[in-house]
Amino acid sequence: MDFIRVIKGKNSLKRYISSFIVIILFISVGALPYAIISEWIVNTDGNPNTYFDFDKQDYVGINPLLYFALMNSPFLFWLLGLFVAIRFIHKRKFTSLITPDRKIDWKRIGFGFITYFVILGLTTIIDCLLNPGDYSFNDISVSDFLILSVLVLVLTPIQTTCEELFFRGYLLQFFGKWVRIPFLLSLIVGSIFGALHFTNPEMGYSPLLVGADYLVTGFIWCYITVKTNSTELSIGAHAANNMLLGWFITMDDSAMGNIPSLFIVTNIDPAISLMWTIVSLGIFLFISLRKYKFTRL
Repeated sequence: MDFIRVIKGKNSLKRYISSFIVIILFISVGALPYAIISEWIVNTDGNPNTYFDFDKQDYVGINPLLYFALMNSPFLFWLLGLFVAIRFIHKRKFTSLITPDRKIDWKRIGFGFITYFVILGLTTIIDCLLNPGDYSFNDISVSDFLILSVLVLVLTPIQTTCEELFFRGYLLQFFGKWVRIPFLLSLIVGSIFGALHFTNPEMGYSPLLVGADYLVTGFIWCYITVKTNSTELSIGAHAANNMLLGWFITMDDSAMGNIPSLFIVTNIDPAISLMWTIVSLGIFLFISLRKYKFTRL
């Protein structure tokens, strides 16, 4: 069966509009715990270095581990909103956002995770060897790193899978009702994915180059999904990307916050970062299509 051109369930434009509203409502409710808890901390901890930054539109000075947990909490609501929308509005299995098959192929997800983790790890090591002055051990406690490791292991796959199911599942299937050209479909949805990351603090390094990084990433993962007929590979790859960063790499002005990762990058070159993204994703695209390419009738 075709993952993009969904046959089962009820998938009219009216139902997509209704389900989108439901998903947005769940996302809005999911943002409340972060806002309420952060506001309470700012107003009660007596620390002048903890405050709401109106320029960044975010809270500053909160414990990085707590901040990381709070920033990931809305994805639980987002995931629940997707479940409600697909099961009760579209009247189809929730797994239809992952695969058209009866069962999820966990080996494929694992393949995507391991393959991209290795690729990204190797490119990071190569960059470290070429630019050793840009990397240094982070001055953190063992206990903080162990807590972070658990938080990344538990929360990051929820965050990345939620984004995959929405962008590479829900939105690809929606636009796929009318757009049948894989390249164009991937470009449309990949651009939406990339554009919604334009508010990330990393954009401060270079709006053009970092923005291009997000757009390339969104496009490649969409294209792999379309060409392999499921989100399984991109689910694995996205988790590998964010988990590797969470465990090993932190930097100033990161969307993950100032978390106690093992290493800190002190000199960010957006052009080199974009180059490594293209190389890593290009290799992953080649391997993915070589192994799992799906031919549509």
